[in-house]
Amino acid sequence: MDMISRYLDLVDEHMRRHPDERVGQAHYNALRLEWPHLQHEIVGTERDCFSADSQLPAFLDWVEHALAEEQRRAEEGQARTTQA
Repeated sequence: MDMISRYLDLVDEHMRRHPDERVGQAHYNALRLEWPHLQHEIVGTERDCFSADSQLPAFLDWVEHALAEEQRRAEEGQARTTQA
């Protein structure tokens, strides 16, 4: 499973467990729980959907690129490990 699919599954799960949260909060919290190092790149920016759901489109664009980069790095690391 790629990281984007994993992220979306986590968002769905988080929304089921926390129905009181807004959609933006659920997206932010799913990212924070699995990829905590990435949350610092969005806090207080135009992508901060925790504070405002209207920022969700910018957040999702950013998440798509950030997780694709995370996946690329993970795959490169695995390739180096298997070659060693």
